[in-house]
Amino acid sequence: MLTPPELLVGTPGRYAREVFHQRHPTLIDRVAAAHPYTTAQRAALGALLDESLTGEIRPLPGDAPDLADWAAWDRGQVGRPWADAPFLWAESYFYRRILDAVDYFRPGPWHGVDPFRPMKDAELADPSLDSDFGWVASLGRERDEADLATVVRAAVFGNRADISFRLQEPAGDAPTDELLVDDTAWLRAALSEPGPVCLIADNGGREVMADLVLANWLLDTGLATRVTLHVKPAPYYVSDATASDVDAACARLGRPLDARVAVRTHSFWCAPLAFGDLPADLRADLAGHRLVVAKGDLNYRRLVGDRDWDPTTPVRAAATDLGVPVVALRTCKSEVVVGLDAATVARLDAAEPRWRVSGRHGMAQAR
Repeated sequence: MLTPPELLVGTPGRYAREVFHQRHPTLIDRVAAAHPYTTAQRAALGALLDESLTGEIRPLPGDAPDLADWAAWDRGQVGRPWADAPFLWAESYFYRRILDAVDYFRPGPWHGVDPFRPMKDAELADPSLDSDFGWVASLGRERDEADLATVVRAAVFGNRADISFRLQEPAGDAPTDELLVDDTAWLRAALSEPGPVCLIADNGGREVMADLVLANWLLDTGLATRVTLHVKPAPYYVSDATASDVDAACARLGRPLDARVAVRTHSFWCAPLAFGDLPADLRADLAGHRLVVAKGDLNYRRLVGDRDWDPTTPVRAAATDLGVPVVALRTCKSEVVVGLDAATVARLDAAEPRWRVSGRHGMAQAR
């Protein structure tokens, strides 16, 4: 099977171009308004936006703490037009450059200040979370199939809680509860013998709250002996979860982090690369678990490759073999989809032309 080409930023009529030309201008406005930034910081944000729309990719400053990492991850992109860059690479680098524009890594008053924190805090302050998570109290400690289906669906559709996505996509039609692929039974079989589970988080807020509910249920029922929760080492993609976001989610749920949950991070989680480029230490970490749960659309793109896949491509033909069973839980918010049957694709194409990117449909897909 021929591997399809990577998705590029500047391809007319494709979602990647929409992200850069519609989502990012709104995002930069929101970031600039979120904090009392200096004139220089606001100018840097504006310059980044202009550069990403019409210019060439500029390097990080020489004092960047992760300069060596990005030199290794560059792959010849710096100096090229943004429009010619792979979507996954360019999107990741854009968020890294936001941190540079607001002095996130520089000594001074803005060091370590999350530019997206006000947006994250507003989501956690939403009173609807109380009712949305009211069902958690009814979960039992038995290995009930209905409870498993409930926590898996909550983790899948919690992936709609993506602030950067909501900056671009209008409310539109109501989300469905449809799982285009439902491998929940496979997930249960993968844990027929209890063992350690790794959960690679995506968004904070509502989504990581649902992830914690899933982790707690797996531990409470004995299906998991421990859970490793991997989060981002720095603010990324607006709402992606960091360690502090996990703390905030635990507080919002009213349940302290279980002692059997270890929160870890790795520089790779902010890299512009797919899972085929996992460093040896992180690959060994993941392989030490009985099951890996890859959350969210970005991790799905990394798992199968951010490429122009035919959606009927078998998932095992596209997904990276991590040496451990993997299940991806995501809502469809990018053009990357594999593992569907032709009839499902035809039905969706006829009913909803933007079904791949609308965030209305979910997948619990095993590799």
